[in-house]
Amino acid sequence: MTTPLRDEAQNPATSPERLHELISLPGKRGDIDSDAGWCREYVAANPSVALATLKELAADQDDFMARLNAAKNPALDEQTLWTLIEDTNDMVADAARERLGLIPRPRPNAVARAVRIPVIDPKTGRVIKP
Repeated sequence: MTTPLRDEAQNPATSPERLHELISLPGKRGDIDSDAGWCREYVAANPSVALATLKELAADQDDFMARLNAAKNPALDEQTLWTLIEDTNDMVADAARERLGLIPRPRPNAVARAVRIPVIDPKTGRVIKP
């Protein structure tokens, strides 16, 4: 459901000052119908947001969607991205790592898969063993 406040938060023509106001709307941010939470997410993704506002959203440990959208926003500075690569949320950490050109964060319970390297016949150039 879209509301005028959410539309304003998504609009790239909205001023950076107004975008900063929209991240402080009263209301329960966890409520699905609340503009308070949605506007924070939309502002974090808005390309017109001021860097100070984006840093504030990237540091909010209670709102992982705002941190995720901030990490994906090209306006976020590299220094803040480096702080997000160790975020408690894997999606946020991986978004920051991707923007910095790093590999995704290793998962502790990930299973390594064997890689089969084919054996090539040097004379023919054909695969001997797959």
